[in-house]
Amino acid sequence: MIDYNHGQVKEMAEAIPLYGEYDAVVAGGGVAGCAAAMAMGKRGLRVLLIEATSALGGLATMGLVNIPLDFVSGLGREMMQELDRVDGHWHRNTDPEKHKLVLDRMMKKYHVEVLLVTQVVDAIVENDTVKGAVIQTKTGRKRVMAQRFIDASGDSDLAYYAGAATQSGRVKDGMSQACSLEFTLGGVRWEEYLESDIKKNDPRWTETIKKDLESGVLPYESDNHLNWITHLPGRPEHCGMDEVSICLVHSRRCYPTDNADLTRMYMEGREQSHIQAAYMKKRIPGFENSFLTATASLLGVRESRRIVGEYQLTARDLALSAKHDDVIAISNHGYDVHNFEESGNVKWAPVEINGEVQYVISSQAGFGTTTPPPDGKPVVNYKGQTAEFAEFEPNLYYDIPYRSLVPEKVENLLAAGRNLSSDVYAQSGARLIMCCLSMGEAAGTAAWMSLQKGITPRELDRKELQRELIANGVNLGQMFRTIPGVTDAEEQYADDYANPEFHTDAVTVKDAGNAYTMQGKKTGLN
Repeated sequence: MIDYNHGQVKEMAEAIPLYGEYDAVVAGGGVAGCAAAMAMGKRGLRVLLIEATSALGGLATMGLVNIPLDFVSGLGREMMQELDRVDGHWHRNTDPEKHKLVLDRMMKKYHVEVLLVTQVVDAIVENDTVKGAVIQTKTGRKRVMAQRFIDASGDSDLAYYAGAATQSGRVKDGMSQACSLEFTLGGVRWEEYLESDIKKNDPRWTETIKKDLESGVLPYESDNHLNWITHLPGRPEHCGMDEVSICLVHSRRCYPTDNADLTRMYMEGREQSHIQAAYMKKRIPGFENSFLTATASLLGVRESRRIVGEYQLTARDLALSAKHDDVIAISNHGYDVHNFEESGNVKWAPVEINGEVQYVISSQAGFGTTTPPPDGKPVVNYKGQTAEFAEFEPNLYYDIPYRSLVPEKVENLLAAGRNLSSDVYAQSGARLIMCCLSMGEAAGTAAWMSLQKGITPRELDRKELQRELIANGVNLGQMFRTIPGVTDAEEQYADDYANPEFHTDAVTVKDAGNAYTMQGKKTGLN
């Protein structure tokens, strides 16, 4: 209770009751936090995993983002195998409900204590060292004490409360890229859609949306193209009643650490979902009998508060497929910035090459951008080649360095997931579900190892960490290159779940130009 005191409202200084003492506490129960907790639990630590929503999995479950893309390895492989066992996975599409159940069971397997519907609201710090976290429960605030902490909250909540330096959004005004509320539809005749002219000739619905906005058939522009559409495996299929998950809804001008703005985006997202569901029922072949089955209970926040770490992953790292000696995870997903203020996305980044700023893509998928660079310049690869003719080497991927998980000054704390130390462009590539999971596994393993050695996570020998990760089936790219002091030669690696965006052969792109990629080139598209 807080005394009103004639309007001079102050929080009274009083002892915060102890909830429990642990070896490690993880803030955030998305896939990164789950992996961090499991990595420590399987090695015998007493772990508390704190999650603000009512289920584990974050965007993969509560957010209906049922596409766990990027490299699958380590605990990620175990998770996918468990999803397979319950018919919850097909071709990198997952069933969010079965995914919740799988993660619940995995926590029990590895003896991780879980607190759902519980918010981390402060940190307990001494001499820049995190000693505890304050949580809000139904009976008031309580404290949890531990020797190691991992911030997998997505928003760097615990790091922020602990006084760690953070960055949020773009540099000029702190605005974050667009957020999305996913939704699902039932009653879809999938085969009819696959055979439709729209699917064959306008698969991202770009021209269809443009025309229907102009005619008024579509009353609201959520985006200028369909972002993705996936199946929900284990549900009715090929019977005229398929269930699909859709990413189309967008809120712009976003500030995801502002509760009022979050509320605006949730309400806006639900309104847009109903608009788009009605539009698809009217306009998209195969969707005539479709109906809205759900809107996500968790907003798809792509980027917000990120830690300032010992190393900041940059746009240049992605453009050049940079390798780092302290690699703890890998990704090949390119830039994917959903525009801050207008519709469309940006799949290029301004990178200085040969003394000139060029608008560079990190993979051939970048030629699919729906926003052109400024000043009439074309989109190019790091060689300066345009969509007229561009070559991409085989096995292109970039490293996530351990230093990007280590805050600049705060001790006993690591970050994992989309709040890694990075600029906006690099974060837009490194934020996919399976990459976040791998970061979580690395952070959890590092926390355990530092405790075993009696040192801080910052002091950990990266080589010992990498050997432990590789021994537990984690893909650090060891099959494509040597890791100094860890591997002497390229090693065999069993990839049971091939990354659909990864190309082991060289790729040559010809005449892939469009109005967004070929500005400044004499292609007739200017």
